[in-house]
Order: sequence, then structure tokens, then C-alpha cells
Amino acid sequence: MSYNNSAFAPWLKENLVEGPAGLPPSVVMTVVLLVTALPLVTKYLQTKTSLPLVNPPKWFQLRAQKELGFLDDGMETLRDSRAKHPNKPFRILTELGEVIVLPPEFAQTIRNLTTLNFRKAVRKDFHGHLPGFEPYALLDRPDVLVQTLARKQLTKRLITQPLSDEASFAIQHIFGNVEDWKETEIKTDILDLIARLSSRIFLGEASCRNEEWLDLSKSYTITSFRAAMKLNKIPRVLRGIANIIDQDCRQSRQALSKARRIVEPVVAERRQAREKCEAEGVLAPKYNDAIDWAETEAHGKPYDVGALQLVLSFAAIHTTTDLLTQTLIRLANEPDDITALRAEIIDVLKQEGWKKSALFQMKLLDSAIKESQRIKPNGLLAMRRIATEDVKLPDGLVIRKGERINIDGSNFTSPEVYDHPEKFDIHRFKNLREQPGREHKSQLVATSPDHLSFGHGYFACPGRFFAANEIKVALCHLLLKYDWKLAPGETVEPKIVGAMMMIRPELRLMYRRRKEEIDVEALDVDNEPVVAHE
Repeated sequence: MSYNNSAFAPWLKENLVEGPAGLPPSVVMTVVLLVTALPLVTKYLQTKTSLPLVNPPKWFQLRAQKELGFLDDGMETLRDSRAKHPNKPFRILTELGEVIVLPPEFAQTIRNLTTLNFRKAVRKDFHGHLPGFEPYALLDRPDVLVQTLARKQLTKRLITQPLSDEASFAIQHIFGNVEDWKETEIKTDILDLIARLSSRIFLGEASCRNEEWLDLSKSYTITSFRAAMKLNKIPRVLRGIANIIDQDCRQSRQALSKARRIVEPVVAERRQAREKCEAEGVLAPKYNDAIDWAETEAHGKPYDVGALQLVLSFAAIHTTTDLLTQTLIRLANEPDDITALRAEIIDVLKQEGWKKSALFQMKLLDSAIKESQRIKPNGLLAMRRIATEDVKLPDGLVIRKGERINIDGSNFTSPEVYDHPEKFDIHRFKNLREQPGREHKSQLVATSPDHLSFGHGYFACPGRFFAANEIKVALCHLLLKYDWKLAPGETVEPKIVGAMMMIRPELRLMYRRRKEEIDVEALDVDNEPVVAHE
């Protein structure tokens, strides 16, 4: 998985700069005094790295103010820092605190260093030890349950047909059969679509259309993120108190309680059925969903079933929504690209149906998605890590325990890496894939220092294979069943906030129903063998 702030950047700018909402004045005053004093004390207590701090606070400016100011000038600060310190590490103050930014080539150096840990960075950033934030702590379980589900189960299961079935229902529900051009704020629609597709695989066929769950799966990420960002700006000793009284923190706890209320009865019913089958000596039913996979991979160890479903949603829904929306926006601006993609989709589906091999054969579609991700990544700071001990890199640089690092993602737009990087070219990675030695590196799910949206190495997003398939299935339906174009006056350019590149939530596309050349609901599928629980 990966995580970023781009979905929540407007809230960060409008709220954090004015302090945490929901706190009484006495607490706010205490926070201000402590935040003012702490930098003066820690200046003399901490061992500072020799790396330059590129955006230090000005005289009489609070460090927290400078960190939040990064939301306004982050991209400019990064650009200037690269020019002043070419191919060199530097320190920078961001909205999440101080981080060490390493040049792109360091991605290969640190890729498999578990002492520079992504999971522990998430647990710390999102306060996994506090009530309401337990889903983030699940990412750091010693048995890596979430990661095992993604690598061992989600990647290998035959889920193309369930995704297509749910896409047929969800797209009809969201977009309908409009014959004339209709305008919509597309990101909201795609968020609803991805929540429905993901819930079909995570929660199962019987529960995936539960509207309360769908709302919860979309809102918990946003609410808990807001809460976590506020807590990050409060001294550690006050966070427990703030978590009790802050409105977003309360809503996060309430959301987790609702998730448990929805999921726990489903799990309990299946466990009872399994025990009954074992007692009767018959095979228990098998379900092709994350509830069943978690029961298998937990091996009898206890886990929070509601928190697990929420962390799967956190990991999948918003980042996948961003990439699918970005791809559709770019294609809506390039009608010839849509024509080329439709031709490939029709050709492959006629030959392969919804077999597992079909999506792999859609190489132009794969290239178009990867190019969309390249030209507008989530942001230009990638591979967030925290040092769990002092780490000495091959060049002699020492990352101290507790320090945070990011890799500079500037290779996305570097002319030294990509020809004409400013140009959107859906054939780019398909052509690169045809070059000797580039066959695998140029696939959507591949990671490298040149393309870090899914991370790289040991902590690369384990759910990227599922996300790729989910987006491809959705695009097959969306491109075959609808015409798309930008609404008048719209632009494909992203909004820049800090180091984040975000799709404007109000961005409008226009669409209308078309007669698809192939009936995607009637295609052949892989038949997955029924394997009962032993």
C-alpha cells in the first residue's frame, strides 16, 4: 500500500493553519506555549545532522507555522532546494514535520532496508496506539496480516469476474443511461465506484452493497486523517486528551465502532457455520473475499475484524480513486486515445473474455494508466520511511533513529529519464516495454527509481496488482459504455498543495451513454475451482 495527503490538502490549508478545532481555550493556550518553548529546548538537546535545512523558520516564527507554510510553497521550495543541492540530500520542513529528502538514485539503495520502515511511519503518523486509530496499527502487526492478504490472497485470486459484475451494477447505478451529454464532478462518482468495487472483494457479495458500509469506507479515511493531522501538531503529552475531546477523533472512534457492528456478525456467522461443518465431518463453504482470506491467514490468532476492513479501505479506495480519475480525465481530453484503447479492449475481450490473462494482454491500457500516474503522481516526495535505529548508507550518510526520510520523486518529469516528459503519451510505456530489458520495468505494477508511485522494494505497495486490475476492469466498462469529454472551461492540470499534486474535487467531465461493441456481461470467465476449508 501507499498513502499520501492529496485527498485532504484543502482541509489542511483551511483548518490546520488556524489550530486544532474542538479544543477548549485553556488547552489551546497550553499548546501554543509548549510549541513555542519546545524548539528552544530541543535545539540544545538533539544531535543535529549536518545536512542543510532548506526552509528554516524565520526569527520569531513558530516551527509549526513554517511546517504548515509548506502547503503553500512546497513545490517551489523543493525546486529551489534541488537547484542549490543537486543530487544531494537535504532536510526540509513539511506539514508532517521535518524529513530528510534523498535524491532519486537512493531509492535503489534503501529499497530493502527494513530499518527504514514504512509501516512504522504510518503507525506513528496516524497514532495507531490511540482509540479510533487501530486500523493503522494493524499495518504494523508482527505477522503482517494485511500485507499477507494483499500478496498471498488478493493478488492470486481470480477476482476479474466479480469486479466486472459489480462494475456493471455500480456504473449503471452511478451514471445511468443518459443519451444527451451530462455534466458531473467526476471524482465524487469515481470514489463511489471504487468503494463499491473494493467492497465487493473485501466484504463479500452479500454485504458489499450495504450503503452504511459504503459511506463508512469512504469517510473513515478522511475523518481519521483530519484527526491525525491535528494530533501531529499537538505535543505528544497532550494527544491522549485531545483524542478524547476533538470532534474528528470522536467521529473516528464512532466510525470504527460502526465498522465492528457491521462486520463482526458476518464473521461470527461464518465461524459458527465452519464449526458446525467440522463437527458433522463435511467441508465448510468457501468465500472469495477478504473476510474469508483473513480467517485463513490469521491462523487462529485474534484480530480486529472491523479495523481490518477499514485499513483495507484506507489502503485501496482513495489512492485507486485518484489514479482512475486522473486516467479518465486525461483520456477525456484525448478522443483519439479513447478510440485506440477501445479497439484494444474489444480485441482482447473477444479473444479472452474475462479470463485472468485478458487484463495482462491490454498493454496499451496498462501503458495509458502508468503514463497518467507518471504525469500526475500523488506527489513528488515518495517512499516515506522512519528509521528504527541508526542507519549508515553506503555513501557514509547516517540516518538517526527516529528521523524520517523521503525519496525525491523528480524523475517522473526528468528529461534525462523520459523523452518529452511534459507530453502525455499513452504509448510511452508500451513502446518502452518492447525494448530489450524493459519488458517488465515498464509495466504498470513495476517499481523503480524512475517511477515511485507504488513505492519500491520491500515496502512497495502489496495491493498494486489488485489496484491495477480494478482500474482496468472499470475502464473497460467506462470506455465501452460511455463517451467522455472535458466540460467547457475545464483543464486537466492538477492543483499543487505542498509536495502534493491533487485532482480538483470540483473538476467536471461530461458523458453520455453509447452502444458498446461487445456485451461485457456475457463474456467467458475463468472458473475458479472450489476449494473447501480443511
